[in-house]
Amino acid sequence: MSAIPKRRLAGLALLILSVLLVSSPAQTPPPEIALTLRHGPAPLDVTLQWTGGSSPFEIYRSPVAPSVCSPDHLLATTDVEVWIDPAPPGTAFYRVHSATAGEPPEVCNGRDDDCDGIVDNGTTDCDAGICQDCIGGACRSRCGPCDTCVNGVCQTTCGSCQTCVNGTCAACDPGRCETCVSGVCQSTCDATQCQTCGPGGACITFCATCETCISGECFDACDRGACLSCQSGSCQPFCDPICQTCTAQGCRDNCGPCQRCVAGTCQNKCNPDACEDCVAGACQYRCGPTESCVGGTCQPGTTAWQSQD
Repeated sequence: MSAIPKRRLAGLALLILSVLLVSSPAQTPPPEIALTLRHGPAPLDVTLQWTGGSSPFEIYRSPVAPSVCSPDHLLATTDVEVWIDPAPPGTAFYRVHSATAGEPPEVCNGRDDDCDGIVDNGTTDCDAGICQDCIGGACRSRCGPCDTCVNGVCQTTCGSCQTCVNGTCAACDPGRCETCVSGVCQSTCDATQCQTCGPGGACITFCATCETCISGECFDACDRGACLSCQSGSCQPFCDPICQTCTAQGCRDNCGPCQRCVAGTCQNKCNPDACEDCVAGACQYRCGPTESCVGGTCQPGTTAWQSQD
């Protein structure tokens, strides 16, 4: 990487990301792009010139080197080997990319070395023989905390009926109601009996006190014939205690004709604003055949009304 100071008030420093090529014994690598910078033609301009590759050329600019090849830092695309950029203040990193030019190999460093828009793809510098992968921009082991690498394969160091707990191989946990069965930790609680592991490693039911377990599901065990249901862990009446009575057919309103029980009070079912009256236990329209109801009052008109009950 080379740097060229730019003398101006903003103090712009221009840095060129050099393109390195790795020689291959099988074939001659394509020519690299050699990028040069110079100031001008305007006082704040930067002129980029390069050789190598063929058009189209992609020009990238970024304030930080690792992200210079990011797609959102693509400055322009051109068919000629020169570009004048009114560079911003501060430090600017430039990169010119051509599909036919040589690019350095992708290594695990958190950068897009070959400028293909993908960071750390196809890296070859991590050692698979010791179970390394490129993780977070560095070669790190892909094995877990209780694993060891054997011939490039992660293998657990825990034995039968052991699990990895905070990086240590631990036996089945009685506090989680576990026991060892055929080399595998299994729960001692019976889900078909609605059991779960409770405090102290004891299996307890997850049904409420007023529920019963049937095939692993909790069902209401209260007497529905007595108008009881399971509420907050106990059997409680579901009829309104003020204006309803429990019967063999369920809750029955104690209210009078044309009334219904709502939130502990008997309320009229007839609508006085619609000119309804309670007649023989049913809401009846009181206006005549040549009258219409206006604001609860029968007035002469031609609209007929049928009972709403």
